[in-house]
Amino acid sequence: MHPRPLLACLLALAAACAGAATGQGAGAPKAAPRAAPYALLALAEQPLRLIRGAAVYRAPHGIAVQKDDILETGSGAAQVEIGAGPDAIVALGPNTRVLVVAMDGSSATGLALLRGWVKVLAATARGAVVVTPALQVTLGAGSTIVGSQDGVDAVFAEEGAQQVARIDAQGRAGAPLKLAAEQYAAVDPARPQLASGRPPRAFVAAMPPGFRDRLVRARKAPGSAPTNAGKVAPVKERDADFADVEAWLTSALPARRGFVSRFRTRLGDPAFRKPLERALGQSPEWKAVLKPRPKSDQSGEPT
Repeated sequence: MHPRPLLACLLALAAACAGAATGQGAGAPKAAPRAAPYALLALAEQPLRLIRGAAVYRAPHGIAVQKDDILETGSGAAQVEIGAGPDAIVALGPNTRVLVVAMDGSSATGLALLRGWVKVLAATARGAVVVTPALQVTLGAGSTIVGSQDGVDAVFAEEGAQQVARIDAQGRAGAPLKLAAEQYAAVDPARPQLASGRPPRAFVAAMPPGFRDRLVRARKAPGSAPTNAGKVAPVKERDADFADVEAWLTSALPARRGFVSRFRTRLGDPAFRKPLERALGQSPEWKAVLKPRPKSDQSGEPT
């Protein structure tokens, strides 16, 4: 075979292989576009503080929201949209601190609200569950407004029947109370049962003004998620200090049980470990990690 035709054949073969590898060869199917994130920070009046893993980030609108993210709004409001429908919309009021328990579409949207205000619109039967230090709110398709501040935990069932239960100091939910649409319930420290009825003026006055309107997608609103939604990366600022997570670790929220494995990587930092030992050194969750029992050999003596 003449060398030039051989070279031409080899170049043609290399081009075909490269085209197949990139999905750009003749007759090759085009590469599938990157899937959109299931949960998206679609609107943020100002960048949020995000605690992801054991680090603190600055989170602008457009980031994908993940399970176990802690979102803190500061003085601005924000909105998270879940699913393409969207399946659910979560509005966060100013000065709100919330943990994402579930937003993957395989189960109910789950939130742990440490402080502040959330409004959840669930568009599918999977519904949502919002847990505060004193309340657990469960709804199917519908809309709910939950507030937790200054020792007052309350819920307004804006749309759809809902259930609310009191959370005890160990994070366990009591017997549920059914709420019809437009009913209100709150924890009254002076009463063992939940107080229910119409929302009082104090609740309505403290509620973020935007919560009075029905939640709609924010993609086209000023400051909403850009066309590269979900590809925006949060900016890491530093590792989390104990002060960043103290209120979470010491709360009655059931989600706190997962914080031991999450933040044990920070125990090597004395600035984190020492205040943690003072605050939680004798707690069942942390004692075994902070002061593990010595291993024993076969004779039963400590090694």
